[in-house]
Amino acid sequence: MSDASLGLRHRIINAAMRTVYFGRVRVLDLSQESNSSPTRRPRLIIASHRNGAIDGHQVLAAFPRAQFLVSIQLIRHWFLRLFIAGIPVVRPKDVDRYGLDPASVASPVDAGLNHLRRGGDLGIFPEASSEWGHRPQPYKSGAARIVCTLIDEGTEVEVIPVGLFYSTPDRFRSRAEVVRGPAITLPSRDGRDRREWEAAIASAMESALDAVSVNCPDEATFARIETEALGRARRNPGRGASYAQAFLDLQRAGNATSGKDDAGAQTGAGRCADSDGAENSRPTSANTASPPRTYPLIRALGFALMWLFAPVLVAAGFAGSRADGRNTVTFFRLLAGFAAVMVWVPALIVAAVFWPAVIGAGVLSGIIGWLLLGMRRIRL
Repeated sequence: MSDASLGLRHRIINAAMRTVYFGRVRVLDLSQESNSSPTRRPRLIIASHRNGAIDGHQVLAAFPRAQFLVSIQLIRHWFLRLFIAGIPVVRPKDVDRYGLDPASVASPVDAGLNHLRRGGDLGIFPEASSEWGHRPQPYKSGAARIVCTLIDEGTEVEVIPVGLFYSTPDRFRSRAEVVRGPAITLPSRDGRDRREWEAAIASAMESALDAVSVNCPDEATFARIETEALGRARRNPGRGASYAQAFLDLQRAGNATSGKDDAGAQTGAGRCADSDGAENSRPTSANTASPPRTYPLIRALGFALMWLFAPVLVAAGFAGSRADGRNTVTFFRLLAGFAAVMVWVPALIVAAVFWPAVIGAGVLSGIIGWLLLGMRRIRL
């Protein structure tokens, strides 16, 4: 199979892992374009980086065949390679850490170019590392270099910005949404030298990615918008309610009113668009955003109903407690949970031969608990 497409095994495993942990990952398409274009071009997908290595799983919900540039440390071990695949990125410090031959290390830019030349979808996180913060980290220039090289060669490439949203990055069954923005209109060269043109391309890509990502001026604004967006999504539990859309609406409204004069600021009101496009006056004072209810007893009941899978939950919980940051908790949990599943599920299959009623009841109870934890009105 061509490496221009992510393999079926990895797509299935990744889909199963993100579905078990988050439930349905919603894809919000803002591109207003048909996905069935008769002229299929290679696509460069630039995504925000919010929640560690798990971010790639979310992008795959919108682009299931995409390959990624991934740190070599994520694919060196056989266990990680079971559910992580991609084009390895080797940093100078990795050469020393793993004793690699520098001559054998391919440039990640060259590797990405070769993948796109074969017509594949390539996913890149321009921030290079993840952080749960109020705005993106500084973007690297590799994506712009790739685009300029392809255009110089006469290869048409589509660049798509993707924002990733988690209502709570370290919570089992939290909301996870993917926002696909419109394809970026790339500046033409117009006689500029390569460096100037590359900077213009990079600027266009950064602006497009900022527009579909978490990009707040400070932590206080991020916390307020986060709370209010979740409140909107929970007050409208139908399938049309979107946490990401509410967040972006509130973020745009805040940016639009940030330059208002003092009189406007004193009113504490701003204009913002609801998810259906209608504008309404919304209070922007931090005092108007009350924390949503957490329903701890219902969550406790949901976990209790999953008693049959207690070893998996315990392993995942312990691993999450060892994470080095909030943005890596989910990945640590998935690693440990996946390992526990590989041991515990075969044991349950054997046990089902001797106690089918008990195991069957436990599986049914676990499904009910999982669904309870994912109810829209209690889901954070």
